[in-house]
Amino acid sequence: MEFTWLVSFGLVATASLVAVVFSYINYKKSEMAREQISEELSAVLREFQAFKSSSIGIGKKVMGLEIELADTVEKQQDLEFQDPNSLPYNQASRLIQMGADADDIVNSCGLSNAEAELLMLVNRQPMGAAAH
Repeated sequence: MEFTWLVSFGLVATASLVAVVFSYINYKKSEMAREQISEELSAVLREFQAFKSSSIGIGKKVMGLEIELADTVEKQQDLEFQDPNSLPYNQASRLIQMGADADDIVNSCGLSNAEAELLMLVNRQPMGAAAH
């Protein structure tokens, strides 16, 4: 009987030892999986932070472009409604008719010297001479 009891005890001890080994192996596998998941989560969080930073930068750039576009639209509307007599070339033509010279045109209208001289030539020609 003692032998049977000893064999039974040996079998139980072996089964317990096998169960402990399998438990340890499963623990190590789950620990490795947890570490891998933790590393992957850290990588995803870093990528998310990069996307968040870039989207903030893009948002700021878009806001700047919207402001610039609004300014451009406003300037375009101002130009559309501007009195045609106040344009530099029209103003220069009036000054030439009043006897101004090229230097006066350059200083008053912001035109280049070549533009001022050309306008003086165009505005001082008699009407019949322009047709030839």
